[in-house]
Amino acid sequence: MQETSVEGASPGSAPPSRRSLVLAWTAVVCWAAVIWVLGGEGFSMSETSRHMLPWLDWLTGDLDWRTRYKILAAIRKLAHLVEYAILAVLTFRAALRTARKNRLATAGWVAAFLVAALATADEARQALTATRTGSPYDVLIDMTGGAIAIAAVIVIMRRMRSADVAEPAA
Repeated sequence: MQETSVEGASPGSAPPSRRSLVLAWTAVVCWAAVIWVLGGEGFSMSETSRHMLPWLDWLTGDLDWRTRYKILAAIRKLAHLVEYAILAVLTFRAALRTARKNRLATAGWVAAFLVAALATADEARQALTATRTGSPYDVLIDMTGGAIAIAAVIVIMRRMRSADVAEPAA
């Protein structure tokens, strides 16, 4: 069995193909575009609540308006967390494949930077619209989603590596 490094590449293995790198970074750009669209005026609380409230009423029955609002707000904040967690994983993967040195650290920092940059830009844009409000708290939620995802990927990669090293050679 060939031992692998923490980053997942075999010593002496060939670098990823140009096509695989382009595909990895294309996935990052596409997901960033999805986030940018979701941050637009068409996905404001007033717009999304028109579609979500009937489902919420069907699921939970008749709730007072404060409780309904709190649930909708929680769903929207959870969406922030998940959107940026996905962005972090896609960016981590692309950066990991691209980096030549300190791959794990480089991938983590690149993913964290992109999450922070897009979250900040999106909230700044929302602050300039009539139907949205930019919030530094949303940036923190977005960055938390990214950080959780990056940490989870690193833990999973290290556990997979330790499992590979622990297996006896056949």
